[in-house]
Amino acid sequence: MNNQLSDISSLRNISTQYRKFSKGQYIEYTQFNEFLDFFEDQDRLSRVMLQGVGVVCGLKPSLTYSNRLLSGIQLSQGVALTTDGDLLTLNNTSVVSEELYVSDLKTIKIENKKYTHFKIYDNFKVHYPAFHVNNGRGSQVELWELATAQEANSDFQPISNLSDLDDKYLLLYLENYEKEVKPCRGVDCDNHGVQQIRNLKVLLTSAAGINNIIGDNLLPLPDIDGTIPKKIKDLIHPHPLFIDKILKAEKQERVIVERLILEKGVETQFTSSDVKELYVAALEKINYGEFVFDKINKISEIIGVQGADHASFKNRLQEFFVQRFGFQYAYDVVKDVMDTYSEIIKLLPKSFTKGFPDLDSFPKHVLLGKLTSNIHLDSFRHQFYNSPVLDDEKAMERVKMLISRFVQQAQNVRFSISYEEEARIKIIPSQKLNPLSNKAVPFYYQVTGELLKAWNFDKTSNRSAADNLGYAIDFFSPNTQMPDSPLNFNIDKNSFYNIEGHQGMFYEDALQQIKEIRDKQQLGFDVMVLSLEELVDNKDLFKAYFNDYVEEHPGLEHKRGVERGGTFVMVYETIGRDSTVIADFSLPYICCTPKSVIKLSLPNTVICAKSEPIPFTVFPTNGIVKAVVDAKLNGGVTVRNGLYFFDPQVVSPELYGQEITFTVNGKPTTCNIKVTSQPDVNIVVDSVYYPEAGSNATTIILKVSGKNGQNFADYTYSWDFLDNGGWVTQNPDAKGLVSYTFYNLSPAKIPTIRINVGGSGCSQSININNWYDFPVAPSVVINNIDFTGGVQCCESIPPVIKLNLKSPQEFYLSQGNSFTLKGENPGVQTPLYSWVQTYGPVVTLSGITKPDLLVTDFRIETYKFKLTVVDADSGAFATQEVEVNVYE
Repeated sequence: MNNQLSDISSLRNISTQYRKFSKGQYIEYTQFNEFLDFFEDQDRLSRVMLQGVGVVCGLKPSLTYSNRLLSGIQLSQGVALTTDGDLLTLNNTSVVSEELYVSDLKTIKIENKKYTHFKIYDNFKVHYPAFHVNNGRGSQVELWELATAQEANSDFQPISNLSDLDDKYLLLYLENYEKEVKPCRGVDCDNHGVQQIRNLKVLLTSAAGINNIIGDNLLPLPDIDGTIPKKIKDLIHPHPLFIDKILKAEKQERVIVERLILEKGVETQFTSSDVKELYVAALEKINYGEFVFDKINKISEIIGVQGADHASFKNRLQEFFVQRFGFQYAYDVVKDVMDTYSEIIKLLPKSFTKGFPDLDSFPKHVLLGKLTSNIHLDSFRHQFYNSPVLDDEKAMERVKMLISRFVQQAQNVRFSISYEEEARIKIIPSQKLNPLSNKAVPFYYQVTGELLKAWNFDKTSNRSAADNLGYAIDFFSPNTQMPDSPLNFNIDKNSFYNIEGHQGMFYEDALQQIKEIRDKQQLGFDVMVLSLEELVDNKDLFKAYFNDYVEEHPGLEHKRGVERGGTFVMVYETIGRDSTVIADFSLPYICCTPKSVIKLSLPNTVICAKSEPIPFTVFPTNGIVKAVVDAKLNGGVTVRNGLYFFDPQVVSPELYGQEITFTVNGKPTTCNIKVTSQPDVNIVVDSVYYPEAGSNATTIILKVSGKNGQNFADYTYSWDFLDNGGWVTQNPDAKGLVSYTFYNLSPAKIPTIRINVGGSGCSQSININNWYDFPVAPSVVINNIDFTGGVQCCESIPPVIKLNLKSPQEFYLSQGNSFTLKGENPGVQTPLYSWVQTYGPVVTLSGITKPDLLVTDFRIETYKFKLTVVDADSGAFATQEVEVNVYE
């Protein structure tokens, strides 16, 4: 029997090796036990380290009564694992062994066991330290053993005699010891051995006893040698779940703006200080969320992570209240940390994870809770603390990350007038409902890498922490990798819009910018502004007096934005000439702009920048028309004699080619128009293909290009190629080329090509002259023909032409940039020469009336040239053609 305190858990010292046996080998008992110990230790370690410890399932007690007296304690079948790797289940004896030293057979195929008897339990056989005060050195705590009617003997008494049920706690205990064996007197003792007893006991103890077992009241008394022993304590059991009221969801008190009017009357003129005081009171009432920090820090201590400092957090928030605006954000920050806390407590019941459980916490017992408890989570009942390998949802890692986010939120709060003055308004798509992890990061946090990594567990796990949306986070398009507004992408899943950067601005500028973004991005919410000062003769439908509005709409609440389909409300205060936004609220519905039909139309949807103004048709007739464009640009809306016109001539060039939309009384309309710039293109002759031998076709190719950054493809092109009024429409191809073929074209009468470039009322006229440049052979004029010499015209002998080269002739570009054709006319006294090109691309010819022809400006191609020689005396002539092939 092993009663040593150092052997509370058999896994404290494990076997790491064993021997293999040879055939015929004599085996010592130590060798064989080494073999058994190794595999038993591995089996136990696998359970504890790879599965977990604690109550897996079942083992729930229920009490039965007869005549108002307790008649039985029914315990459901279940499974539990001790920190020593023992697998505990309820069982019944199925087969009783009749052979000495052979164990009875048990069955676990039972639904429950009903215990009807009890007796005082004495743990003298084991002296289990957890059952004795002062680390097992003192007396045993109160313990009672339960038994079924079949198991009870004369030592037991009926369960109805059990008193003080409210002070009883239930536990399972595996009584494990070695049975003392009498000396072997037979001839053969090989089948004897030391019997290992393992009896599963169902025990009851008192409150004092359960606290001793947990280790909460242990006193580290010194040993005989004076040393203070280590306290044996259940280090697994103190889970954050059992902190007092830890699972209670904490909600921040709402700020009801209507209280101002209810308490001080609707006739009172309020200031920003009055509105601020509502938020100061709400936060001071809960001391800026101190109780949440206390709970978080207790959880952090148990889990082993860094906590958060409430004092410095409170100081940061109090700085918000020294300013006329921005004080609402202090309220928002406290709400944020409470939302983070809410996420944590939702995960706590799933986060019973122990990577390396303390082996001495409950090596031979498990706690089943208070006997008469009716709560779901009993602090005196072991949960199942599963291994991280079974934590599919990574609940504990999520809790740790959320605690990290809590700390980052507390440390990275920022707000100052200088920061707000440099800010610009942004609308960020977010979520209406919790969790906070799925919402955009508010702009009052200093965005750091640590904060982004802690904001959303799933994104961080996928290495996409930078994909969180937020005011100070650049949004990158997945295609362009260039910063862009997230509103330009699909926002169907976003039910809320964070509106930030407006507090501290002049209300007119803030209203204009928010409406511009809303209308441009077609977002579904309305905007109102409220004046803390009473308005006189107010005709602005988007402006109202604060008191009147709050009285009519008491549901105003600060949300740091507006939900889809709601109304965003800004409150401004006028001091001197400055009308500054000091707070914002929202309503969950569209309010309070006119319900009358809004209509706006123009006679055209596209117009030339040089066109005359065109009138708007406006309904209602007194409606105010505005263009939805950047405040620095002119959208073309003008007023003449009380009527609205669209004047394209005043539209900013930056808006050319873009669709301009309009509002009436601030309401978006379907009216739109696009302004096109005056065409400014250039058209030149690219090339001309002149008639070849036997052909009468001349083809011209023209090149079209835009000037000053214009796109030539934005316009239509009409052509009068023959200069006879026969206009045809032909647009350039993608390269800007247009071709046309003339037939029987007379070089003496080359037409002017006329082009009309048009687009949405704009036009440009272009004429192309002198485009025909085909070389003409010189004519030979003979003034006097003398036939008296006996040589007649019709009897003249044609001259003989001798070309001083072969045909075809080969010429290589490496030989130079020109070549000469030499002609010769033996026998003619007064010859006239004429060279012409009959085939190939256009080249430059020099000396066309001389025997030698110089050819330049050629390229790799085949060419043909013809020489005509005329006898000036008789008029007789002869021709000869030569072919030249130019190679690289």
